[in-house]
Amino acid sequence: MKLEQIYSLYVKDLYNYLFSLCRHTQTAEDLLQDTFYKAHVTLLAQPIKELKPWLFKVAYYTYIDYCRKEKRSEPYEEIVRIDHATPETIYMQEDSFTTLLNLLDQLTPIEKQAILLCDVQDCTNEQAAEILDLKLNTLKSHLLRGRKKMRSIIEKGGIKNG
Repeated sequence: MKLEQIYSLYVKDLYNYLFSLCRHTQTAEDLLQDTFYKAHVTLLAQPIKELKPWLFKVAYYTYIDYCRKEKRSEPYEEIVRIDHATPETIYMQEDSFTTLLNLLDQLTPIEKQAILLCDVQDCTNEQAAEILDLKLNTLKSHLLRGRKKMRSIIEKGGIKNG
């Protein structure tokens, strides 16, 4: 399969996944570009059997690398965050996906990842375990705990303020 076909098939899912991790449009776009660059380089050298879970794994590790770089550069750079309310960001804030992400933020990071991959991105438990480098039973435990917590959060009224 050509890279253009792979891109058109998976770009939306990968973007949503990366956005759910970083919660910033420009960063998600940059990470998406890096993910497809890494995928292209690897696909030139070897074929990949299960493409979708492999792409999510590449995206996940691209995000982890980004976080590590940000931690290293924080003491040396002052990060200034300015709220630029554009029509796009206003729409995203009102979107149900953003509401879901706000709910998921109340879970542990691994529970959030398990739910995002299995329930939002339709990966199998085996694929999600592979992406996150977990044993299958460990993933299932995190998924079960995360789902229980989500039910409890929703029953109690949803999103915490602050």
